Amino acid sequence: MKRAPSPLSPPPAPAIRKPKPLAASPGWPPAEWGGFLKTCAGLTAAAALQLGCPGAQVRPEAADCPEAARKWMFARDDVNGRRMRKNAPVAFYVDARQRSAGDAGVFRDGPVTGEVYKDENRALPKGTLLYGYLWTGNKDVLLGRYTEARLPNGQRVPVCIEMGDEDDLGWVTWEGSKPGEVVVRQNVGGIAVERWR
Repeated sequence: MKRAPSPLSPPPAPAIRKPKPLAASPGWPPAEWGGFLKTCAGLTAAAALQLGCPGAQVRPEAADCPEAARKWMFARDDVNGRRMRKNAPVAFYVDARQRSAGDAGVFRDGPVTGEVYKDENRALPKGTLLYGYLWTGNKDVLLGRYTEARLPNGQRVPVCIEMGDEDDLGWVTWEGSKPGEVVVRQNVGGIAVERWR
């Protein structure tokens, strides 16, 4: 009696090279949401709605900046005065992987690591990495919040840096933008806030 040949196992999937992410950091969304959001991602739209999963946000909700970040950013010291003033400007690349002054970058919703490119204030010197989250649901404006900084000396500190300035929230997008994928200059500005707008 002949034995049936054993089935061949499929060939290994080809390795797909992904760009290396920058150092992971807690940011937005909070780590405790991870499992819930992964569950939501695997559901149909109807099931996700029934479970209460969040939809794509066009704009994040206004909220107070965490106390730890406010204390660190706006602390006083005896020699130099206030570490940062409220609404202090911070010049940074939206995404440290896309950095060349003035040239366009393409950005999508999700976690991001920015990089300070100008010594505008002593608290966040040039080379500081900013960990945050981007929202691109409104194709006309890129919104971003950065919640942690890694200083050039390696120290990690909580921050509330919001893309935009005192008058305008976010950064106006360029031609070719669409909801979920926007084109914006790579080097932008933000401000140190007490409350997310």
